Amino acid sequence: MMYQIVLTENRNKIKVLHTYSREYDVNYRFEKLKSQEGFFPKTKVYKDKKLVDVNYEILLLKKREESDQNRIIKNDLGKFVEETVDDLDWIIIDAAVYLMEENFSVSGANRKLTAKEIIDYIVMSNQQKTNPKQILMLNNKLVIEGLELQLITCKDIEETIRLYNKIRSYCFDKKITDIIFFGSVPKENRKVWYKKINERLGIGYNRLYRSSSR
Repeated sequence: MMYQIVLTENRNKIKVLHTYSREYDVNYRFEKLKSQEGFFPKTKVYKDKKLVDVNYEILLLKKREESDQNRIIKNDLGKFVEETVDDLDWIIIDAAVYLMEENFSVSGANRKLTAKEIIDYIVMSNQQKTNPKQILMLNNKLVIEGLELQLITCKDIEETIRLYNKIRSYCFDKKITDIIFFGSVPKENRKVWYKKINERLGIGYNRLYRSSSR
């Protein structure tokens, strides 16, 4: 007997996460994945150069045997229908929301970082009461300045606000008082920040002016 745990994006299969031969093993792994908490879940992706909303699910699949039938679910219209996957060799045993972590481009980093990694490795690194960091929003970017200057690029302004508020809430909950949050840079002050970021990080003005990452 064969089981799979599959990751889907808007119900389209994108990856097989795990394959098992024992029911106990696949159920244990499925419950672990289902219960994990998302710190900053992904909500949008670019498709054909446009931002679209996304929902991620994990499906628990079983290789179809002769006596197996698809499970019955209630659809959005309230009707009971068979739940199927594209491959008729498999049936769905269970499904659950999956909180896929968003990843961000960060200046100076050799890979994209999650929101939690940004907090751990950038916001909280080298933190000193004598030299507090400031965090502000510049178009679709988050600027973090202390002894060093870092730029985090988000997909759009809405995601920038979401990340900014997540970091601010985290600092408030942890009673961290030496991080100063300045909100969005006023229009009249943006040229100063464009110049500073360009000179210190070498990031071009065209990219700095943008309000989306596409």
